[in-house]
Amino acid sequence: MKKIILLLVLLAAIIGAAYYQSNQRNSRLNRASSGATKTRELLLPDFDINGIKKLRIKEDKQETTVTVQGDQWIVADRGGYPANKEKLQTVLMGLKYEKIKAGRRIGKDSWGKIGVNSPGDATAFGVGTLVEMLDESGTVKESFVLGGKVTSSGGQDDQMSMFGGGPQGNRFVRLKNEDTIYEVANQFSDLENKPEAWVLKDFIAVSKLKSIEVTAPKAEDSWKASKKAESDTEFALEGAKADEKLDDAKAALSSFLSSPSFDDVLAKDKAAETFKEGVKAVLTTFDGFTYTVQAAKKSVDGADKWYLTVTTTAAIPQKREAAKDEKPEDKKTNDENFDAQKKTLEEKLAKEKACDGWVYQVTEYTVNTLFKKRSELLKKEEAKPAAPAPTIPGLTPGTIPGLKPVTPPAEPAKPSADAAAKPAPITVTTPPISVPPANEIKDKPVTPPATPKPELKPAEAPAAVPAPPPAEPKK
Repeated sequence: MKKIILLLVLLAAIIGAAYYQSNQRNSRLNRASSGATKTRELLLPDFDINGIKKLRIKEDKQETTVTVQGDQWIVADRGGYPANKEKLQTVLMGLKYEKIKAGRRIGKDSWGKIGVNSPGDATAFGVGTLVEMLDESGTVKESFVLGGKVTSSGGQDDQMSMFGGGPQGNRFVRLKNEDTIYEVANQFSDLENKPEAWVLKDFIAVSKLKSIEVTAPKAEDSWKASKKAESDTEFALEGAKADEKLDDAKAALSSFLSSPSFDDVLAKDKAAETFKEGVKAVLTTFDGFTYTVQAAKKSVDGADKWYLTVTTTAAIPQKREAAKDEKPEDKKTNDENFDAQKKTLEEKLAKEKACDGWVYQVTEYTVNTLFKKRSELLKKEEAKPAAPAPTIPGLTPGTIPGLKPVTPPAEPAKPSADAAAKPAPITVTTPPISVPPANEIKDKPVTPPATPKPELKPAEAPAAVPAPPPAEPKK
């Protein structure tokens, strides 16, 4: 009896230990989301936007750093090029007010399944994107790993489907020094580990183009085109011969660099090497701007890429000269319009001066006009086709009305032996008609000559046939 009781006690202890371990494992791997959201509403409850001076995004093979330099945000991985401040503010505000959708405890050995392992660990799989935000002294204030995106949902009893968690579109986030893996609705697509995605995309915008002079590596390929007045619709090719005319459709000067964009930017110290064998151009506008441009085509990793650099200057009038016949009541309005235009041009110049000297990677379409040779811009005169002969209804081409088509005479047949024995036919000869002199026609009426009668010639008599000899009398 004692042995039975001892066995029952032992069995109960084993069952109790197994139940305890099972509860511990489930608590560690699949914590209910309601428990996390009740104790914590925001992902980063103590986040101070104004104290952040650097944003660093890391993955295994690449890193992007956006930081404050002086009084502006710059992209450190692009030689200090100005950063897109509006994009940065949008990202930081989104992090400050991001709410937690669900939270669960997942063992470290399962982090790779949802992609929240930190980059830099050579033995880890399922590496996510590490985001760090630092203050002015370089201290990390916030740090988290963006993991995989939620793709399915499942019940608490299914330990594999728990990695789906909530509705599609959510994303897993693992905060620094926390075991809880959070699920948020924000995909954080703007937190890209691409330096080119963070640079400010403001660029030059050429308007009211007056002239463009392109200097190619070969002198014969260089060209210049201009307009005399802003209202002119076409550009004229300077130095053109009588039979040469600029084909504006090929040059596309009316819209050249009017709203360009760029894909990436290189540091200023790359300019000399990049544009060693490029083309140069000077563009002037009717509002006083001058753009000195260089463009080059390079082969990078087996692909062609196009680069552009620009320097902008402008001569902006600082004082308005009133017209001689300007009325006093119009002076105030004209002065206000002048000041507004002056301010607009000065702001445009300051914005475009920020682009001076940088090396921009652009599309071929943006700069293809600069690579066209002078001979390629000329309008070609197309040969005009010969006008077709007029057609008359009912008339066969190649004939004249009222006249029968002339048929060449057939070659006369050779006379046979019987035809040569026949007598020759009678022939008619018409005597020549005399025409009076021209002076006689003026003095006397013209009388048509009488129709001559045909003269009949007798046919030659046939040769005489000898009579047969008389028959001899019968004896």
